Amino acid sequence: MRLWINGSVSVRADYVLITPAYNESEFIEETMKSVVAQTLSPMKWVIVDDGSSDTTAEIVRQYEKHYDYIECVRCSHQPDRSYYGSNVYAIHEGYHRVEDLTYDYVAILDADMILCPNYYEEIFKRFEMNQDLGIATGTYLEEIDHRLTEALIDRHSTPKALQVFRRACYDQIGGYIPCKNGGEDSCAEVMARMYGWQTWSFRDIQTIHQRPVGARGDRSILHAQFRQGLADYCLAAHPMFMLFKCLRRCLIEKPYVGSGLARFTGFIYGYLTREQRLIPDSVRRYLRQEQVKRMLAHVGIGPKQWKPVQPGE
Repeated sequence: MRLWINGSVSVRADYVLITPAYNESEFIEETMKSVVAQTLSPMKWVIVDDGSSDTTAEIVRQYEKHYDYIECVRCSHQPDRSYYGSNVYAIHEGYHRVEDLTYDYVAILDADMILCPNYYEEIFKRFEMNQDLGIATGTYLEEIDHRLTEALIDRHSTPKALQVFRRACYDQIGGYIPCKNGGEDSCAEVMARMYGWQTWSFRDIQTIHQRPVGARGDRSILHAQFRQGLADYCLAAHPMFMLFKCLRRCLIEKPYVGSGLARFTGFIYGYLTREQRLIPDSVRRYLRQEQVKRMLAHVGIGPKQWKPVQPGE
């Protein structure tokens, strides 16, 4: 049992960690260093090598020799699956390896993240203070124009690269739905809120993403933003919500103007090509209702959005 003291209260936090990895030899060692340096170690860390053709597995196995909670699992990469879908199936394989253990939280961690030493300790404090919190993350910095810049994350959005689930929440939603074009983390958030849980990303808990989101291989930032817009279409985002979201991104996200246009172009492309939507109808309806409420709340109509209790409050 891992314990720490929050004031005069002892807080318990048993957690498992799952990392999907595909050709991450350039980044994964820094990720592993940051995990083994955590103030709270996981009960189990399953790293699923999804058929990498580089030295990812060899790097992981070197750490596996020295840390008994690390397990490297090798899977065959399925060429008929998209990168995003394959990533989710790798997480499913990792969860299968830990589902019979007794623990409170399930953490997902991408193989290109660098955590602050107390990342999980701080996240679990927030869970203990907010019993209706189902999914939580910190935020992350990315190198843009040779400078570390905080990623633009809506506070109710919890990026899969860092997601931590209360286990009861994870089991209730059934984990991730494989999505061809990504967005499985957003889908999980929507399902969690549909079942009455809350989701939040805490800005004071910072990590580093070793490359911009979606920029794998030779993909550009604009290509990644186009894919994010396509993922929003596949999640059945409300068109008016997307329009306002993309206009805002044009003003606050680099490259200015191009960022929002690329995202909205991806969304429109989904409409024109009738990309398949894999999420249940109930989730689509709930998402649109939620987005309408958010637009109304933004202009002062309707109840305020949920906010968590923070340390010191």
